[in-house]
Amino acid sequence: MKKIKFCCFTVNTTHAYIIANNFINNKLKDIKVIYINEKDESCKIKNIISKFYNDMNDKIYYTTWLNEKIINDYKNENFVFVVSGKEEFIDKVNKYLDINQFFGYIINCYEIFDIKDGAKSIIEKHDYYINTTGIVKKEIMNNNSSNFE
Repeated sequence: MKKIKFCCFTVNTTHAYIIANNFINNKLKDIKVIYINEKDESCKIKNIISKFYNDMNDKIYYTTWLNEKIINDYKNENFVFVVSGKEEFIDKVNKYLDINQFFGYIINCYEIFDIKDGAKSIIEKHDYYINTTGIVKKEIMNNNSSNFE
């Protein structure tokens, strides 16, 4: 498995966590979830997970920034990184994640009111797009399909 990138567009951090956690909870198994946020939102994440996703509590790691120790401590695990914030912040985090060797998923949650390149340009940089109807592979996005292979 390689790094698989998803993107979604959200109105606030609560919206981002709900979209990401629905995908994680329904589609992924045996992974470690790492939240990387532009703002410190760990209390908000914990509240959402405790209310809606109790079974995720044991695979969560919270951080406001990523460091080498996180990846090096868990070389034999698969990760899903949920990156939330403005476009510039997400780009910086993704540059770091791209140079580090790990297997897993990256879910980039863009604040819809702060995208400069436009949604189509951002979607083209990712393998899949997550919307309220589910997962859309970018090659079949125009067919209104919500299959995740």
